[in-house]
Amino acid sequence: KAFGLRYRVFFLEPCASCEGAMGTVCATGSMRDAYGLWLEENCWVECTANSMGTWTLGRVKRIDDAAAEISFGGSSYVYGTNDVYYYSLRRVIADIDGNKLAEGQFVQTKEGRQGIVREIAEAQALIVFGGWAGNDGRFTQKDIYRYGIRVLTNARRQCANTGCA
Repeated sequence: KAFGLRYRVFFLEPCASCEGAMGTVCATGSMRDAYGLWLEENCWVECTANSMGTWTLGRVKRIDDAAAEISFGGSSYVYGTNDVYYYSLRRVIADIDGNKLAEGQFVQTKEGRQGIVREIAEAQALIVFGGWAGNDGRFTQKDIYRYGIRVLTNARRQCANTGCA
C-alpha cells in the first residue's frame, strides 16, 4: 500500500502465435479493467474515479488490442489503457437492462422464476432460486443474458405460508 492506494502488477502471458518469438508483442484483442478483471464484449463497467458527476453503467461494445469502445447512456467512447486507469473503470455484473446487481436484490428470469442475489464475486453473481433445482449457482454476464435475468423493482419478500411474520 502506498498513499492508501493498492497497486497490482500484471504479467502478460504469451499467446501461442508468438511463442518463441523474443521481443515481439502479441495482439490478443483483450484488456483488463483498473482492478485486474478481464473485459469482454457486452460486459458492464462503472467509473469509480475522476468523473464530473454520476455516470451510468457503461457497456463494452468492442475491444481492440489497445482500446475498448464503451457505450455510456447511448454515447460511445474509446478508452485506452491509460483512460481505464484514470477513470478507474471497474467491471461489474448487471441485469439485462444494465442495472448493477447487488447482494440482497430480487431478480427474475424471462421464464418468471424469482431468486435472490446472494453474492457478487469477480465477474460472477451467486443467485439462489429456491425450488428451481439445479439452477442455483454462479452466473456470468453471458448467463444473465441467456436466462434474461432482470432486477425486480419494489420487490418485497413474501412467505409461502401463513406462519411467516
